[in-house]
Amino acid sequence: MSPKGPGERREPHELNWFGKTVYAGGTVLRAAANLVDATAERVSQIAAESKEAFERELDPNIEEARVIEEIPRPEGEE
Repeated sequence: MSPKGPGERREPHELNWFGKTVYAGGTVLRAAANLVDATAERVSQIAAESKEAFERELDPNIEEARVIEEIPRPEGEE
């Protein structure tokens, strides 16, 4: 097997202990970055949905909520 240059990709099983440690650290870092990215995407989606719901409530064509029928509770219930 010929030695590979600095720019060539190696398989994890071909690495020494230091290379495997760096490889594992990079994998964990990539997974953490993907998790942060997915979380940020979800937060952005929730913010957009919340803004849309808020703006719908400001629509003058929507009436305020009204009590249609009120049923008295028996004594002793609260």
